[in-house]
Order: sequence, then C-alpha cells, then structure tokens
Amino acid sequence: MNKSDKEKFMKIFAILGALVAIIEAILGFFALRWFGYIGPVVVLILAIIVCLSVFRPDDPIPYNAVVLLILGILLIVFSSWIGGILLILGAIFGLIK
Repeated sequence: MNKSDKEKFMKIFAILGALVAIIEAILGFFALRWFGYIGPVVVLILAIIVCLSVFRPDDPIPYNAVVLLILGILLIVFSSWIGGILLILGAIFGLIK
C-alpha cells in the first residue's frame, strides 16, 4: 500500500466519521442525553473542525494522523462513539508505515 492509498483511506474515514458525528449530534439534540445541549454542541463543533481539516488542509488546522487521532478521542469523550471510532480508524491508517 503506497502513501496515496493511505491518504485516500484516511480521508474517506475522516469524512465518514465527521458525517456520522454530525448525525449523532443532531440526534443528541432530540434525545437530550448526557448533560443537555453541551455534548451535542461540542460534537457538532468537532465534526465541523474535522470537515475543515479534510477539505482545507493546513488552513484552519493541520490535516495529519495525529490531529485526527486527537479529534477522534474527543468525539468519543463527548458521546459520538461511531464517528470517533471511524476517525480513529482513519488515523491508524495514516500512522501505519
């Protein structure tokens, strides 16, 4: 697997993770789980940051595997399990040599 294939997998998983996190945030607004509106708002902000990182790399924040790993962990902490796991999978693809 060459570098461009890993970059494609990383980008696909990052986009899927961000879209799933946005959907989970919208569903979180309706369910009012965890502690009200704070969890879904933070997840929505993190998902937008991931989208900006993927579509405009190095402009708002850098697009690399370490940043995706940190954002994936933060998504999991703020109750977006599936989106965070997809983002961590993309980061692992980027970290593997």
